[in-house]
Amino acid sequence: MAKINMFLYFLIIFMMIIPLFSLAPTYVDHICSNTTRFTTNSQYQTNLDTVFRYLSANTSNPFGFHAAQAGNGTQDFVYGHFLCRGDQVPSSCHECVTTATTTDLPKTYCPNRKDAIIWYDECMVRYSNESFFGVLDTQIVTNRANVQNVTGNVSQYMDIMGTMMNNIAIRAINGGPYKKYATGYARFSSLVGVYGLQQCTPDLSASYCDQCLLNGMELLPVSKGGTLLFSSCYVRFEAYPFFNDAANLTLSPPPPSLPSSTSSSNGKRNTSAKLIADILAAVVILLLAIVIILYIIIAKSKKEHVPVDGTGENFTTIDSLQYDLEILKSATNNFGIENKLGEGGFGSVYKGILPNGEVVAVKRLSRSSGQGANEFKNELLLLAKLQHRNLARLLGFCLSGEEKLLVYEFAPNKSLDNLLFDPITQDQINWRVRYNIIQGIARGMLYLHQDSRLRIIHRDLKASNILLDANMNPKISDFGMARIFGGDQTQSSTSRVVGTFGYMSPEYVTQGRFSTKSDMYSFGVLILEIISGQRNTSFYESGYAEDLISYAWKLWEEGKPMTLVNPATRESCSNHEVMRCIHLGLLCVQESVEARPSIDMAVLSLESFTVTLPNPGEPGFFRKTGGESIVGMRMVSSLESSGSNPRPISMNDVSVSEVEPR
Repeated sequence: MAKINMFLYFLIIFMMIIPLFSLAPTYVDHICSNTTRFTTNSQYQTNLDTVFRYLSANTSNPFGFHAAQAGNGTQDFVYGHFLCRGDQVPSSCHECVTTATTTDLPKTYCPNRKDAIIWYDECMVRYSNESFFGVLDTQIVTNRANVQNVTGNVSQYMDIMGTMMNNIAIRAINGGPYKKYATGYARFSSLVGVYGLQQCTPDLSASYCDQCLLNGMELLPVSKGGTLLFSSCYVRFEAYPFFNDAANLTLSPPPPSLPSSTSSSNGKRNTSAKLIADILAAVVILLLAIVIILYIIIAKSKKEHVPVDGTGENFTTIDSLQYDLEILKSATNNFGIENKLGEGGFGSVYKGILPNGEVVAVKRLSRSSGQGANEFKNELLLLAKLQHRNLARLLGFCLSGEEKLLVYEFAPNKSLDNLLFDPITQDQINWRVRYNIIQGIARGMLYLHQDSRLRIIHRDLKASNILLDANMNPKISDFGMARIFGGDQTQSSTSRVVGTFGYMSPEYVTQGRFSTKSDMYSFGVLILEIISGQRNTSFYESGYAEDLISYAWKLWEEGKPMTLVNPATRESCSNHEVMRCIHLGLLCVQESVEARPSIDMAVLSLESFTVTLPNPGEPGFFRKTGGESIVGMRMVSSLESSGSNPRPISMNDVSVSEVEPR
């Protein structure tokens, strides 16, 4: 017994030490681009190293997924992300991602390649010089089959497997915006079971995840097991438990009964009972040891990630993006007037040149601004999570004393209002550019409303918040007033109406109710402004209409909507496209929330003219000639009767933040 006890003690110590050592990940396959390469010590390699560093530093993310990007130009830009299998612990995820980013991708399999992806059993790591965030990619890299034959009825085995995998797919798709992962088990016989696992990258929309998993299940081999690896999802089934939480799903058959032995002595029975008790004690001690080790690791991780502003807000996922205040002061010539690009509702934006030569835009929040620490954190955390080609890209931030700064990618063509409403530059924006801007804004909104991991209501869409890159691609910016909707939430209300006069929907101004349809109203105003080149807030056609929306509606009723088109683009534009945009714009500014289209319908109508749009009715805030808006009168009278004393609403593009609805 002494020898047995000593063996158990050594076993306990050994099992306690094992978790402290990380095992190398199990390599499966990789793909490298043979056509796009970068040179050693180039800017692309610097940016790739930065992305790899960000990925490796964020493996403690409880969702097993992180995306990062770096670069100072379209040719040198690098996008990357990793996805750890849903059952992996943080230490295993870290070892896998670190192996991929430090040795396997840059040195062993894909040196000097601009586009690569590598798969292990434990994780997947991918990077490219083109953005793939939220994009469905079902290019097959591996279709592995378990060559062992199924014992019994093969058709029945595959039917059971198919039913199980369909159920797993449903749970994975509906697993939430952060972790699209699910496993399952089905019994084939008393001795044989089927285990399944499916997972999508969390940046995929539910429909894309569904499509990816469906493609994988259709291609699974008729075998005892099989694996399909895509760039966007992972599908696998086996006749044995291959994932860590399989024990919780397994319904093991009862062990065969042992024959009784009349010759067994009481001493042997006592010895067996003692051995069983020792084994149980060892298991209990082992479990306790694992719990203690995990607690220490988690506690240490929390200590390492301290808040950066002393308010208790934890910026664990974006600490590496913090800039030093002195560097930003130097980059902007101490926020000199000659570097000022513009001014928004919450502060000024300056052009800056970092020590490495990268040109950036630095948003400096005004100390008297309505956007305090809460709005700053809101914008910071939102932008860190959102990745889309039509959203302004956050490069970093700075919190130092009362200074709150956001560092964005630099948009060479500034904001849309600078070009659209300037009599000199507006002629430079032909119809093709205008139409592409409308489509790009719509795609960015589709990501915010439906395809991102969060449902975002922007609440301040306007021309000055649309930036234009070197190729005139639009990028939605300024998320300081955005709100997150969770789950199936579709609308909310507030006692503090924020936004810009002329872009806010009637139900938001008068009642404080906002939803995705509030953003759609703003989008409709933007469409009409882009077509006409006129501001809604400063438009006035003497004797005809007092605002752009009313003017567009009257032209539509009179059968001459093409009159709305900016004269400089009227001859070169597509009448069919213009009519579709005016039609869509008028639908978006309807007073009835239900009458406004959803953003997916708007995108579809802009990309396919086979979609039939309903006829628009009289828009919200419609002004009759020489008269006041009916809705506007209700708003003013309610404010007066309530005894409130709001600030006068400005007619420029400065955001309003102190209007109290009834």
